[in-house]
Amino acid sequence: MKKDRIVLDFIRIPVAQKTEIGKGVISKMTNNPKFATPDVSVDALEAKNTLLETRSVAALGGGKEATALLHQTEEEWNDIMRKMAKYVDRIADGDDAVILSAGFNLAKQPTPAVRPDFSVELGDKSGSVSIRRQAVEGAKSYIWQYCSSETPAANDTDWVTAQVTSKASVELSGLTPKTTYWFRSAVVTTTGTSAYNSPVMQVVI
Repeated sequence: MKKDRIVLDFIRIPVAQKTEIGKGVISKMTNNPKFATPDVSVDALEAKNTLLETRSVAALGGGKEATALLHQTEEEWNDIMRKMAKYVDRIADGDDAVILSAGFNLAKQPTPAVRPDFSVELGDKSGSVSIRRQAVEGAKSYIWQYCSSETPAANDTDWVTAQVTSKASVELSGLTPKTTYWFRSAVVTTTGTSAYNSPVMQVVI
């Protein structure tokens, strides 16, 4: 599992929001025993945060010098906050509660892809399909069947056993294009053959 980390969302936001985030970090990290020796002092961050706020007000008139000073201070503020975030990340070591206690936000972890228990996809060639199912521990083999009809066949005798494999996937070919097929699978273990899964429909092309 990936560890939680700080998201540097404070870099690309308006100055007014930066100073508010800065105030939150300053408030939560001041006298916080978890962060006793930051790489950049909280006092330094507070001074830069106050200066950024002052220069943002001064730049409202649109003067070139005031605007240049604002941009310079903003870059310096960004640098201090990056260093502070890096320090908090190091101390937290993936603990989201510690990260949040410093006033920073968590980077969103990617959600693992959830593979369906049984899936049918069109193959690379016309008249073919690729079928996968969830593997079963201790499985001896997998039985793959299909029927060609608008609805799943009600009788087992109407299902065609296409292949029996040792893997939980199979490639079927030679099917009739532009035809509706239903596919299902059962697993064979030391205790016998399981029931077939609910059929899945695929129009073969």
